[in-house]
Amino acid sequence: MLALVSSLSPSDRRQLLADRDGPVAVVRALARGEVRFCAPPWELGEWRLQAAAAAVQVGKVGGRIIPHGSPEYSTDLAEIADPPPVLYVRGKLPSAPGIAIVGSRDCTSYGRRIAFRLATELARAGLAVISGLARGIDAAAHRGALEGGGPTVAVLPCGIDRVYPARHYALARRIASQGALLTEYPLRTQVAPWNFPRRNRLIAGLARVTVVVEAAARSGARITANLAQQSDREVLVVPGPITSPTSEGANALLGEGAHVCASWQDAIGHLHPELEAAALARHAATVAHRQEPQALPVAERACLEAIPASGTCGVEELAARTGLAVPALLAALTSLEVRGLVRSIGGQRYERAGQLD
Repeated sequence: MLALVSSLSPSDRRQLLADRDGPVAVVRALARGEVRFCAPPWELGEWRLQAAAAAVQVGKVGGRIIPHGSPEYSTDLAEIADPPPVLYVRGKLPSAPGIAIVGSRDCTSYGRRIAFRLATELARAGLAVISGLARGIDAAAHRGALEGGGPTVAVLPCGIDRVYPARHYALARRIASQGALLTEYPLRTQVAPWNFPRRNRLIAGLARVTVVVEAAARSGARITANLAQQSDREVLVVPGPITSPTSEGANALLGEGAHVCASWQDAIGHLHPELEAAALARHAATVAHRQEPQALPVAERACLEAIPASGTCGVEELAARTGLAVPALLAALTSLEVRGLVRSIGGQRYERAGQLD
């Protein structure tokens, strides 16, 4: 309801919540007329009606409103300088620690592949992947988290009744079923240029660690990284070629003190030691379950064992190592890909899942 009180500035809301021990106490103070800079107390009834109507409308699109101070409200987000008074959410906000993966919309195939793999392994480690649903790095991160079976949160620059970009409608539905879509903007809010920096502060605020995978000199990813640093959150960067425009901003962050990210282990290494240990254990258990050799048919087991633990292997070399005919080998590789145990990197070459090159 406080979000509907136009006479309260964001700083006023924060001060009220701090002084009155939560939103319930604030509403009571409003009813008693104890808040001097607020509208007259007789308007309280109208605000309640507006809040109730908003909740109904949000429910009709499959969402709900989570106010600041609610047990569901992210404690990490509540710690930033300007937390939103309410969140509009479709899906379930994960309780797992969040790691943001952000980067260029006009990314290279290398950047897209790295974002996907980082997110996959972090999801297997039981962590929530946070990003912005944009094309390029954001979409790759969400898809990687879904591939890894973990939760992912997409922060929108518009109302929860919209998907931006529209091409990601199907991806947004998958995210809502395995994680959450989140925004601070009310229903029917359209995308506007000034919405993106505010959206980016939520991405940084929801995450304990922010990883930048490719970013131009002036980009939203750099803004997100700067906001994370302002909230004393760790920022990591995947280094890129100095000749690539999509690496200028990312490499500049390294020069400004950001840490290098060469693997998913680097990302979790900046979590609290207990969280890091739990993530490593969860990842090991997940991978062991997925790669259990006795659960594989003979041809698939032989094919998996022939692929080196680090590096790639071509079809002809695999045929020589396994003794399988090429049609049988390709069938085994396809099955292993479906199981998530190997990955095609193009040119009829394959690697074990979980590698990061």
